[in-house]
Amino acid sequence: MASPGLTEAPAAAARGAFLAGAATLAALYVGNNVPSALYALLRTTFGFSALVQTLLYAVAVAVIVPALLVAGPLSDTVGRRPLMLFGLGAFLLGDVVFALATGTGWLFAARVLQGLGMGAGAAAAQAMLNDSAGQDALGQRRASRTATACVTFGLALGPLAAGLLAQYGPLPRQLSFVVHAVAVAVVALLVLRTSRPARPAGARRRRPRLGVPPVVRRTFVIAGASSFLAWAVLGMFSAVVPSLVSGLLGTANLAVAAGALTLMIATSGVVQFGAGRLAPTAAQASGLLVLAAGLALLVVADEAGLAWLVVPAMLGTGTGHGLVFTGALHELTTVTPPAERGAVIGSYYVVSYLGLGGPVIGVGLLSLARGLSAATVLVAAVVGGCCLVLAPLVFLEIRRRGAASADDPQ
Repeated sequence: MASPGLTEAPAAAARGAFLAGAATLAALYVGNNVPSALYALLRTTFGFSALVQTLLYAVAVAVIVPALLVAGPLSDTVGRRPLMLFGLGAFLLGDVVFALATGTGWLFAARVLQGLGMGAGAAAAQAMLNDSAGQDALGQRRASRTATACVTFGLALGPLAAGLLAQYGPLPRQLSFVVHAVAVAVVALLVLRTSRPARPAGARRRRPRLGVPPVVRRTFVIAGASSFLAWAVLGMFSAVVPSLVSGLLGTANLAVAAGALTLMIATSGVVQFGAGRLAPTAAQASGLLVLAAGLALLVVADEAGLAWLVVPAMLGTGTGHGLVFTGALHELTTVTPPAERGAVIGSYYVVSYLGLGGPVIGVGLLSLARGLSAATVLVAAVVGGCCLVLAPLVFLEIRRRGAASADDPQ
């Protein structure tokens, strides 16, 4: 009989690595959306414009993308843990700068640090989850579902917690960043304790590169296009929806305004757990249609001044985002070879973050001429139209794959 230590120790190491990867993803994504609940308060405190508000959100994305270009593939070579620790450390420093801010320049510096932390840590943490889950289909699905839960529920918890702390706690501008900094420090200690080998199985010593191997390229194009639009909606909502909802509802309560964003993202998380029976490509196609419907409701709510439509609009966009995200990420992590996983996931995050930040800048620029509300509605209409164009193309891909399977002699 084999010694217990020979079987239990690797299993315990894998469990520890899985937990560390999940906790890192959750901590990073909670923190990424904490400022979303506080933009109205920060605008009052520092007196910046709607354009600056959107740029504050987008500047983190401008840092995340080049960081991913390096950190995603680098984790395939030097290991997941060093990149995760660097990312957590940068994000903690960003929290500190936010808490100590005395002007708008401080806020931009904090967002740069947070973007660096996200770019360095997210892809490595996602890859560690998949590395430690086993290479069988069940393990990879568990890793994908855990990652999507950490990302979406983390993004939902961030604004809700920040809104509640700012509205009902002391030091409304600083408290949420202090609390998050403490949580990040705890997660960093957890990552330090993991005994998982630093380099993933099958990795080779090579110059880090970002890229998509030919075997998954067609899958990546479909998943990337769908995810770009889904994350464009999330980015736009995270940057401006609390302010937009405050105007529609006529309230200055930070917790209520942040609750609309939380509802949208939490709905996405719930949908991801209920979408397991859908094929990944079918989830993406149907998600695009639902996403367009939710955006249409938001446009109607603003144009007609119907505040009650905010709830179904948030439910619709959340459902669409959840279907697209869970389908895209599960499909990519399943078909990608382990030794290429960091590079492919890094590439996927680059596309997603371009969606997360690009349309937000468009909202900010349009707000100079049209105002924040009208600019948001216009960009929402454009993104919704793109969803309606892409969805039939994804359905055609499903049909093509079905025909290819029927023609396969095996």
